[in-house]
Amino acid sequence: ERWRRRPVGLFSGETSERAQPLLSDLYYLERALTPISEVRRGTVDELLGRTLAVMILADVGRLTDTQEQKLEEWVERGGVVLRFAGPRLATDQSDKLIPVRLRTGGRELGGVMSWERPAALLPFEESSPFAGLAVPPDVRIERQVLAEPSIDLDRKTWARLTDGTPLVTAEKRGKGYVVLVHTTANAEWSNLPLSGLFVQMLQRLVGLSQGIAGENEQGVLAPIETLD
Repeated sequence: ERWRRRPVGLFSGETSERAQPLLSDLYYLERALTPISEVRRGTVDELLGRTLAVMILADVGRLTDTQEQKLEEWVERGGVVLRFAGPRLATDQSDKLIPVRLRTGGRELGGVMSWERPAALLPFEESSPFAGLAVPPDVRIERQVLAEPSIDLDRKTWARLTDGTPLVTAEKRGKGYVVLVHTTANAEWSNLPLSGLFVQMLQRLVGLSQGIAGENEQGVLAPIETLD
């Protein structure tokens, strides 16, 4: 395990780089992941052409059929696809690479399905990969995409808001996982990306992947010392 690498690929649904990097979908992800992983940017096709352990899609709407098929096969072999919500995903949920069915639109302050105040996070359950992480009392979610109720929704929920709605859902597929964070990767819909909890959650999610084996793992390792 100690010799496994976990390179992370980042792709955003933004059509161009923003002039203000603090509003970028990838800014906080890159800052959080660079100290612990090799981070690569590119299109979905470019990233799949390289060796990856985790693919992060930040507010990506409809994937092409070819991209979806390639990603599904990659997940089956042990990859982790981590998706973040946003305006594009809220209006286009037609691909199959999400762990739960979503309602069209979303919930936000002042919206049709609105909160009176921003929502906080519940402590993580023991069955969640985030179990044991402390939830800062000042983390607040102002907008999210909502999961449709289903029989297996509780089983697929790894993080909840105080009103019980899922914030992180996931589904195991083959040897890998498809994970959805129901809010954005930037600070537009919540202040979660500004917290240390965001970094810790990403570390746990990256650790779920199979990782990339060292070059000699499948062969014969040279001994450090030999004794007669």
